Amino acid sequence: MTGDEWDDDTPAHALVCLHAGPDPARWFADQVAALGAIAHRCRPLDPADPECVDAWVNEVASAVTALGHGRVHLLATGTTAFGALALAARRPALVTGLVLGDPRVDPAAPGYDELLAQVAAPSLVIASVPDERVDIAQAQSIAGGIDNGVFVVIDGGTVPAHRERAASFNEWVTAFTIIAEGLDAMASQRQEKTNA
Repeated sequence: MTGDEWDDDTPAHALVCLHAGPDPARWFADQVAALGAIAHRCRPLDPADPECVDAWVNEVASAVTALGHGRVHLLATGTTAFGALALAARRPALVTGLVLGDPRVDPAAPGYDELLAQVAAPSLVIASVPDERVDIAQAQSIAGGIDNGVFVVIDGGTVPAHRERAASFNEWVTAFTIIAEGLDAMASQRQEKTNA
């Protein structure tokens, strides 16, 4: 599949990539170049501290809103995935779709299971599987814990998939964001009919 095949199906909502490390534009260089993503640097988050999580969500939600987009798709990788989950759960009006690449979360974090259950946005969890010895149970359980979650494996690539297998990763993200926007539009139409 080539990039030209997506020309007629461009997502309407911006893709915001969250990164707690230095130089997020470099970390998500392939997504910025190929998908027009917006890289945003956020501070590290302590999932064990609910007040820290609340402050992080408020800070990132304000920053995303300041970008001028009412609704966005979020992309987070590694340990930033927990914050993206919290943001999607607590600010559902802001998040059209959630993509987690090779997420690393602590299932023992306070309220973790409830957090997954509160995520209303369609969610895509992508895991790299360089060989059959890699344990994908944690990433798979994240997708399984979200009502509208989907799990995808990218075989033969090392972590992080968004950099090591960028073309495949980007194709999944593009297809998913278009589907998420379609689901969002259908939900809005149902809500309008209910309110009529």
